[in-house]
Amino acid sequence: MDKPIQGPAVPRPLNWFMWASATVLGVVLILLDLMQLDGLRLSKARLIVGRDFLNVWTGGNLALSGQLDKLYDYDAYRTWQMAIFGVLDPYNYSYPPQSLFLAMPFAELPYLPALILWTVAGATFFMWAAKPYMASLPNWLAIATPAAVVNIWCGHYGFVIGALWLLFFRSLNRAPIRSGVIAGLMTLKPHLGLLIAATLIYRRKGKVIGFAIIVTLALILLSSFAFGFDLWRQWIVETSALQNRIMNASGNKFYFLMMPSAYIALREYPAMIAVIVQIGFATVAIWLTWRARNADIQQFAFICATATAIILPYIFNYDLTVVSLGFAILLYDRWTSLTLGERIILWLAFASPLLVMVYNLIAPIALLAGLIVLVKHAIGSHETTPARTFAKA
Repeated sequence: MDKPIQGPAVPRPLNWFMWASATVLGVVLILLDLMQLDGLRLSKARLIVGRDFLNVWTGGNLALSGQLDKLYDYDAYRTWQMAIFGVLDPYNYSYPPQSLFLAMPFAELPYLPALILWTVAGATFFMWAAKPYMASLPNWLAIATPAAVVNIWCGHYGFVIGALWLLFFRSLNRAPIRSGVIAGLMTLKPHLGLLIAATLIYRRKGKVIGFAIIVTLALILLSSFAFGFDLWRQWIVETSALQNRIMNASGNKFYFLMMPSAYIALREYPAMIAVIVQIGFATVAIWLTWRARNADIQQFAFICATATAIILPYIFNYDLTVVSLGFAILLYDRWTSLTLGERIILWLAFASPLLVMVYNLIAPIALLAGLIVLVKHAIGSHETTPARTFAKA
């Protein structure tokens, strides 16, 4: 199979300067955590090294020890964690019950070895899934984007979901059963699959839809038999209420700096303004995705990922591993065919998972502008050249 079309390389040392300047804040965040490390605790942040990975480890331990009544009970959950690690800032478990199948093997290990294994395994999985998409970039850079650095810092699911996303689109046209299975597995974070479903319906992928539904139902049934049917009711009720409280909490919460949505960026304005702007951004993103609906599937993977990030009011910067990679690939592959304005836009969009922590409003604006550039070049490529093919993994 032919490799993807390659564009001329970005001139040195500009290529490395652009990448380093986009990721430097993430490196600083990791170093600041290491500087406040006291055993496993981050003394100033009152968190645990690996940050959100504690939720994975806690969920797995509660499942293994038969204490799942604490999983979605906010106070009981925190009490269990603090009995082991001391007083901590709030943690909560917001993932559906089938996530416990992934969490339990890591809970078999002590916390630090589990965190190391989680990070290495996730990074390896994402690099492997990203390799067929990367033409002029070394494969290891897939885990060195701004979003990837944030994901390493946070110990989150960004590599797992990102890898499944890339595998889904790569398999869509040539392996419908595999693609359907992957789509079912992505219900680990179901809200991120919004445009997955729309893509399958538009492209009339009946077999993929069928297997996605079978896998999803199987996961629901297996997790219900393994952990109790009531756990699903608790997750639906408690998680939706918790997400609403998180988005609408008063004050300047640190996690707001990690949420790249227009709704969160405008949280200090009257609520109606934030809602209207969020709807406006989402409408434009949907329209742009529709315009690119016939683009080749390799480019459409990044368009859908970016549009999803814009549409959802509840999303975090560690969820943008595919988004950030897509902007980097276009920027570095098509350098000489881009205008100066497009280069600046793509760099800002590439860096947006970290720029959001400097000023919230940068992220949704940069993502939307970046999506416009993605769509423009995807449509132009589709109309003037044959569809791109994936490089061999």
